[in-house]
Amino acid sequence: MLFGILLGLGTAFCSSLAYLASRRFTVRHAAHETDQPQWLGPLRLLVATHVMLAVVCGGAYLALRPTGDAQPADWPWAITTSLFVALFYLIANTLLFFALRRTEASRIAPLLGFKVVLLAFVTQFILSDPLATQQWAAVVLATAAAWVLGASGGRLPWATVALTLGACAGFVASDTFIGQMNPAWLPPGLDYEVAKKQDPVAVVTAAMRGMSLSYVWCGIIAVALLPVAKPWKAAHWKGSAPYAAAWMTAMVCLFSCFALTNIVLGTILQSTRGLMSILLGVLIVKLGHHHIESHAPLKVILQRAVAAAMMIAAITLYVTAKR
Repeated sequence: MLFGILLGLGTAFCSSLAYLASRRFTVRHAAHETDQPQWLGPLRLLVATHVMLAVVCGGAYLALRPTGDAQPADWPWAITTSLFVALFYLIANTLLFFALRRTEASRIAPLLGFKVVLLAFVTQFILSDPLATQQWAAVVLATAAAWVLGASGGRLPWATVALTLGACAGFVASDTFIGQMNPAWLPPGLDYEVAKKQDPVAVVTAAMRGMSLSYVWCGIIAVALLPVAKPWKAAHWKGSAPYAAAWMTAMVCLFSCFALTNIVLGTILQSTRGLMSILLGVLIVKLGHHHIESHAPLKVILQRAVAAAMMIAAITLYVTAKR
């Protein structure tokens, strides 16, 4: 559990770095390629990134591919879940990139914390895996913390909020299928809950197999979009590389965290990216990169400190709850 929590926090940190990198790419694209439509920058980042990730993950899948007794009992379900993980993830990321095109990462990342409550409802009422009262309290507290963080920078345009909430819904659908996919890649006869305690290596390996195939699916879709995105310049690929590296690291942490804990706790841990994005934003401003992030007054910083305390309390509530 402790290792899973650390992985969740690692996901939040690397996601925050990735959002800054995507903001940097889209802002530079808008500044340097003024003759191009606004939607092309986010699409180029999405396509170039996932072509690169597919190459890496294709190699990882070949290295981890299940053979002999390690093959999953239900191949069609294992492959189908990985495809749905990829589809919903790509939809969510496309909406997120358009939101990041409109404003700073430190203002968008906190709003992604609202996916916690959506995921809790899916877990409770669709997957029939009820949460304890204390866990629901943790979900509400984490959502409130995300709201405080999001509101601390001032009101966002409704279009930006709508894009971000749409991204939340897409990520919830993708995360839900991750919860179905990870057990599907285990060898037959190995109980998932038992394996998390007795054989965590097998559980993480299964998660990495599913993740690798999901990103291969993403790469196939990205290749199909190459004629539309037209990332033909070396600068497009070079500019996408920092985002790709940060995002790949975040996803390794995320899939492993979900495998060792559960998707609701993993999402609460992931919601700390809002605070981390804000702290990174302060550092970016100090370094003089005002085109990426803007300066925050003391009142806003205090609001964010309160939200940070709420998020820590939410994680503690969830981890210590008895079901």
